[in-house]
Amino acid sequence: NKLRVSNDILLLKAREKTYEDLEFNRLNNVVTYRDLNHQVTKKRRIWPVRKLIANLQNEVFNLIPCWMVSPEAASAIFPMAPVFDLVVFDEASQCFAERGLPAMYRGKQVVVTGDDKQLKPNDLYRVRWEDENDDDVPELDVDSVLNLAKQHLMQVQLRGHYRSKSLALINFSNEHFYNNKLRLLPDFDDINSEDPVIKYLKVDGTWENNCNYLEADEVSSLVLSILKSDPLKEIGVVTFNAPQQGLILDLLEEKSIAAKLVMPKSIFVKNIENVQGDEKDIIIFSVGYAPDNKGRIHMQFGSLNLEGGENRLNVAITRAREKIYLVCSIHPTQLKVDDVKNPGPKLLKKYLEYALSVSEGNIQVGNNRETSFSDNWYLKSKLTNWDIPELSDFILTDDLPFTDLTIKRIFEYRGLVLTDDDNYYESISAKQAHAYWPFIMSKKGWIFTKFHSREYWLNKEATRDKLVKFLNRGAGVEGIEK
Repeated sequence: NKLRVSNDILLLKAREKTYEDLEFNRLNNVVTYRDLNHQVTKKRRIWPVRKLIANLQNEVFNLIPCWMVSPEAASAIFPMAPVFDLVVFDEASQCFAERGLPAMYRGKQVVVTGDDKQLKPNDLYRVRWEDENDDDVPELDVDSVLNLAKQHLMQVQLRGHYRSKSLALINFSNEHFYNNKLRLLPDFDDINSEDPVIKYLKVDGTWENNCNYLEADEVSSLVLSILKSDPLKEIGVVTFNAPQQGLILDLLEEKSIAAKLVMPKSIFVKNIENVQGDEKDIIIFSVGYAPDNKGRIHMQFGSLNLEGGENRLNVAITRAREKIYLVCSIHPTQLKVDDVKNPGPKLLKKYLEYALSVSEGNIQVGNNRETSFSDNWYLKSKLTNWDIPELSDFILTDDLPFTDLTIKRIFEYRGLVLTDDDNYYESISAKQAHAYWPFIMSKKGWIFTKFHSREYWLNKEATRDKLVKFLNRGAGVEGIEK
């Protein structure tokens, strides 16, 4: 309720600001927005946006306090002055530093957000100016606004991952790109599901003219099947090259017309270069690589084999909220990547192996967090050492990475126990530990409780009773069974 009311208050204050300082003439007519209204409604001699803002800045910003523009557009339409209280860069890893600096001058404060494990700035159609003396200036060694900001500004790493509903969807990236620092919170219903969230679909396709027809046919049929069985699901298709992307688009159009099915606008078919910023319920990959007509597999990995190509893979495999279908014509062992220079193809092979293992049910995501002290030092160890005969079917375990303890009944997760151990002290703020994290847990369908060390040391019996009561709750004794 507080969150909803806060949003309403914010919008109300923004509206009030538009008329709180209105000016009137001697006839009591409003003159504040008169000139602005004249300029935006006339048909001839129309002012450019830059001139409009320069001459009527206060009125424009009262009506439109928040602007979302590219760095190039900021340079084109805003005066070279701190006209904004705050400038926020999103996806700063993709913005060239020299294009972002002019936008910074338009703000009194700057926040730069981005992920250096995702796509770097790239413009195939322009050549950046380079001088032979550039090596003497450290700032010119960086490409992106993000890397430039890292040299000079305080850094805060956001560790919560909220897109994926299942741990298996993000665990590969967490291990290979983020050093297991992400805190992953799956949905309660998804973590107990036995259906694998990554399905490895093997077809016998061949590689011809930079395309794999059988894979494209399988992908297009899969899209139509999902739309018929669950039309509300949002679907994205990712390919590893442009010709395969075009082939899938053509087959989707043909099959949808034959089935008299209108393709929803939410569906996209993109190659691996263009999926950053997207997310869908279901992502379908067409890997493409396959033997040719003579049975030979050509190890041509395209952009994956470039420097930083592994970041493209990281972006692609983290777009799904609920499920991934990986359509492939080869077994992971058929990829020969020992001699490649850059890590992109090697990580692709590892991901194919990982996807196959998840599809076959052979991978269980566990807790690989490093601890700072011995096990006996932690409160969670004290709680698990109690013998509670009346609830012998339940166990407390620390086998998941996003919480201190989980309640399990046989193989089913039932609830979470939070303590003031490492997870608590790794929070970047008290609000994250006491407000945001519990709020997210509730939205994801979990029941949970908190224990603090002072409770245990002041009254161990009361702490034990609190734990028993919560275990009863997880058992459904109090009627709260999921």
